[in-house]
Amino acid sequence: MESLTVMLGKKQKSSPISVEDDVLCIDCRGCRAVPEIRSPDCIRCIVRCISQSGNAERIKLRTSRDLEISGPAAEILCELSFLDRTADNMNGHNKPRSCANCEYSCDRIFDIAWQGFPDPYFESARGKLMRFRAEDQMCSTCLQKTYRALDQAELGLKNIKKKAALTAARGR
Repeated sequence: MESLTVMLGKKQKSSPISVEDDVLCIDCRGCRAVPEIRSPDCIRCIVRCISQSGNAERIKLRTSRDLEISGPAAEILCELSFLDRTADNMNGHNKPRSCANCEYSCDRIFDIAWQGFPDPYFESARGKLMRFRAEDQMCSTCLQKTYRALDQAELGLKNIKKKAALTAARGR
């Protein structure tokens, strides 16, 4: 299976992913890092796997001792993958070559934001965008869509954090 690109924009080898019944299985045995569900790197990898494979009610991390994630934790990871897909969808596959190389493209702006995950650098990403002067209508449209995607991601992440706090307070 091909390697996955994590939300930070770094290339990282990831293990194969498969779907068995209603379980998304991520084979972590080939990962260089120790699978630790609370680590940002592990969360980024899981979220990217969900983004590529689709939501699942249960997520199984295959290691020497498998770890299964379900309930509110799986729901939150799936919501994070929605935010990840939002940025990916903004990039589109039919964009001109010049857009793909633009340092202000949505994917590059989101690379800046996700560098701070789990507390993304949304303000740094917006600061970079503020320095950009649109050359034509296509650039202007892309700029506005990128601002909107950043706003949606920031709001979505706030909602996810609230949901996680409520879940933790209930003791789930």
